[in-house]
Amino acid sequence: MAKDGKDTSAAVLQYLVMQNRPFALNDLLLSAQLKECGKTAVQKALDQLVVAGKVKEKNYGKQKVYVVDQDLVSSPNDPDLVQMDSKIAELTRQIAEDQGVIKQAESELKTLNSTLSIEELSAQLEMLQAENEKMESKLKDLSQMKVKLSASDFKKVNATKEKAASELRKRKRICVDILDQILESYPKGKKALLEEVGVEPD
Repeated sequence: MAKDGKDTSAAVLQYLVMQNRPFALNDLLLSAQLKECGKTAVQKALDQLVVAGKVKEKNYGKQKVYVVDQDLVSSPNDPDLVQMDSKIAELTRQIAEDQGVIKQAESELKTLNSTLSIEELSAQLEMLQAENEKMESKLKDLSQMKVKLSASDFKKVNATKEKAASELRKRKRICVDILDQILESYPKGKKALLEEVGVEPD
């Protein structure tokens, strides 16, 4: 059912206000709200709105373009703008905090990925402990004069033992650090974790 002239003018004005952008007549007729009004009725409504000062008419060659007067378009008042600025600032701050957390997590993940696993550390600890025991046995034999060794060889053996002991302490510290990180989210106690991964405490 076709709208009368007053209804058509109201429909055209409402559509232009809602869209708030320039339209040619044919573009308006493509819209679902106005296509049933008919070309003649829409053109007449536009002419009336232009005369009333509610719509601006621009000529581009042979084509006319219509846009609603911007005084009819509602814009945010000052309190709204202040609230929007505050919200934007809050979101910006939250994004910065989230990016910091992500960066820290990525750094921790990189560190963990470059660290030996519990199984690898356990195997190395066992190897170093065995080597350390072997060196201690040799030193014990030397101290009891069961094995004849030159001063130079004794110095080499002792240096090797110290190096193995130092490496053992280093690996133990790494292992303890990783276990502490796991314990932060592990549901059971430290003893249960050690039993699960097969690490025997000293």
